[in-house]
Amino acid sequence: MQSTDGACLYDVRRFGAVGDGETLATCALQQAVDACHAAGGGTVLVPPGTYLTGTLFLKSFVTLHLSPGATLLGSSRPEDYNADDVFPENPVFSRESVSGAHLIIAHEAERVAITGRGTIDGNGPAFFEPLPPEQLSLDYRGKARNFPIRDWRPGQMVFFCRCRDVAVQDVALLNSPYWTLFSLGCERVQYRGLRIENPPQTANGDGIDIDCCRYVTVSDCLIRTGDDCLTLRGNSRLLGEHAMPCEHVAVSNCVLSSPCTAVRVGVGDGIVRDCSLTNLVIPECRTGINFISAYSERAAHGTTIENVHFSNVTMDAAVPLNLLLGRTATRPADIRHVSFSNMRMRGRQGCYIGGNEGLSVGDIRLHNVQLRLSGDEVDPDFSHKMPLPYGNNGVPDALFCRHVDGLRISNLEVVWEDVGESWRNGVALSGCDDVSLTDVTAPAPPVPTAGEALRCENVTGLAARG
Repeated sequence: MQSTDGACLYDVRRFGAVGDGETLATCALQQAVDACHAAGGGTVLVPPGTYLTGTLFLKSFVTLHLSPGATLLGSSRPEDYNADDVFPENPVFSRESVSGAHLIIAHEAERVAITGRGTIDGNGPAFFEPLPPEQLSLDYRGKARNFPIRDWRPGQMVFFCRCRDVAVQDVALLNSPYWTLFSLGCERVQYRGLRIENPPQTANGDGIDIDCCRYVTVSDCLIRTGDDCLTLRGNSRLLGEHAMPCEHVAVSNCVLSSPCTAVRVGVGDGIVRDCSLTNLVIPECRTGINFISAYSERAAHGTTIENVHFSNVTMDAAVPLNLLLGRTATRPADIRHVSFSNMRMRGRQGCYIGGNEGLSVGDIRLHNVQLRLSGDEVDPDFSHKMPLPYGNNGVPDALFCRHVDGLRISNLEVVWEDVGESWRNGVALSGCDDVSLTDVTAPAPPVPTAGEALRCENVTGLAARG
């Protein structure tokens, strides 16, 4: 069969797929993909209906097209999925109670795509125990707890590994039991027009994870997830001799909500560099933007993050901005040449930008930023990981910068709105060098226990005007 543009179409029903939501269709779906690939490429068409399936292997020059009303529904049975050792780079994060199984895999493929107005549903509820009604919420600002995990669950729902020329466009990706859309070691990737959603109580329920990939665009996506909405990672260990930086990534026109982090940059021991993220709306979130070089003590030194820029961002988060090396980060880990411009942020805890003793972060720029702070929410799980004074008192300052070499802040406005008494200072600087403050309006909080509008400790090379 041919489409109107002459491309070969492979209707999965011709291979025996039944879209009744009960008949396992894995073999029929895979046969359609294999036939399309063997013929040199084309489009595998999934008509309206619900197709119950285990692991599908997407192959070179194949487009999987999901018609409006078509759903691929993940099986609940482990035997319907791939083995953990399906290929060498397949990660199994056992500490997160997850397997190495996936619903859709493309490994070392080229010119592969998933398109259409249909849905891929990971069937998340099949892998979790329910929670009592009082612990359920549709609010993505936070969560009381995660769904308890049953004895087994798949890993990343859609996984592209070491592929070239990848596209996922217009589909809905729902109810993933773990990360939703994962690309590792890929080149030339386009994610556009996606709706990604899982409940806020989904453990490790990431949206889009971009790990050691280059030449990537993410645009026009609506993402509501139980964990990080979008990550730029440098976990090069997974790729072994094929390791490469995560670089040349452009993200634009996305709406993100998460009880964890909207955008996380870092993780691993590799490199994240030359990335631009613009026109983001973050309507409800715990942490808006998080940079972290060494995410865990298992990191040998942490990820080097450089030349990453955010612009035109609107957010309402408990913690708008949290940039840190991590407690274990050592050289050659570094965070440098990072900017935030045209930001409108509402928060309930302050912002933190900081390096470690003897290892500063460098060339950090904030321009045209408004920070509106309200309430008195101090999250102990967040605060106890922070260096002093955060470790004692939560997050007491609107903006706290520590061990920063080359800090440029211009057109910053801090607005206090109905705040409680744990707040201390407007802007606090500690152990910083080469600091420029221009047109900064950041008064001390309007509470009896307030400190200063600007507090400096061990700061050298400070220039302030306006």
